[in-house]
Amino acid sequence: MSSVKSKTNNLDRRKRKTSWLLGAALISLVVLVIGAGIVMSTSAHSGEQFAVDGFQRRTFNYYEVMGIRLSATDYFNNTGNLEQTLAKKKWITATGKKPTDDQWITYRHITGSRIYTNDTLILIDYLSMANAQGAIDLSSWSTNNPGYAAIMWPEIQTAAQGNMYILVPDIIHHMLDLSETSGNATNRDKMAPKIEDLSKEQLSSLVAQQTKSGTESLYPFLNDLYLKTAKAAQDADDKDRAKFCYEQVLRFSPNSDEIQAELDKFPVELAEEPAKEKASGENESSEDESEK
Repeated sequence: MSSVKSKTNNLDRRKRKTSWLLGAALISLVVLVIGAGIVMSTSAHSGEQFAVDGFQRRTFNYYEVMGIRLSATDYFNNTGNLEQTLAKKKWITATGKKPTDDQWITYRHITGSRIYTNDTLILIDYLSMANAQGAIDLSSWSTNNPGYAAIMWPEIQTAAQGNMYILVPDIIHHMLDLSETSGNATNRDKMAPKIEDLSKEQLSSLVAQQTKSGTESLYPFLNDLYLKTAKAAQDADDKDRAKFCYEQVLRFSPNSDEIQAELDKFPVELAEEPAKEKASGENESSEDESEK
């Protein structure tokens, strides 16, 4: 009788041990699944941003898990030498102020295997080009053609302000073609003195000639380009771009009743109150971030 009871107790103990082991294994499996889910949902985010004011650029990176930030966003200044030169020579507008959050345009965002880009990258690619890479060296071109650069870059910035980056290649290549036209009186051939060797009077004369030639060529070209783009945007029901393009056409043809009539079709926007001067702390990004 005692032998049967002993066997029964041993069997119960084995069952309890087996149950405990199964429970421990199940808990371990659940923890493993949760841990794997956290690891898989943890993602590194990185990218690049652009501000039209001064053509400033910066990179950023941060980590998040299941939509919750694990770290502050780190920013690093990535403004190139060409952009700095354009601002220094006042070929583009640069207020010198740090752009606010809404003025930064994210043109590349990388997370995992996904990459997001937008039209801003069109301009960035041109700003990043170097002759050593077999592409257009806009830095050297601007230095050697200061009159053309002074006409072209403000128009590039204007197009960027209207989110019309798709027009950047047309504007740039029109001016490149103009500067390389053999029949152009301001074309600088290989035998001409280097730009840095010109006297003050010679440089002033070159700039004046290029400015006149550039204006006479680029402005009519832009008038037609914006008009064509305005009509295309209108057909696509892209009212913001259509309005912006018609405004540019009116800038080049201020006495055009036809263009004014087109602009009158758009809703009148209420005038915004002048922006209040922000304290230096308010001009920082809304997150805990560091910029280097």
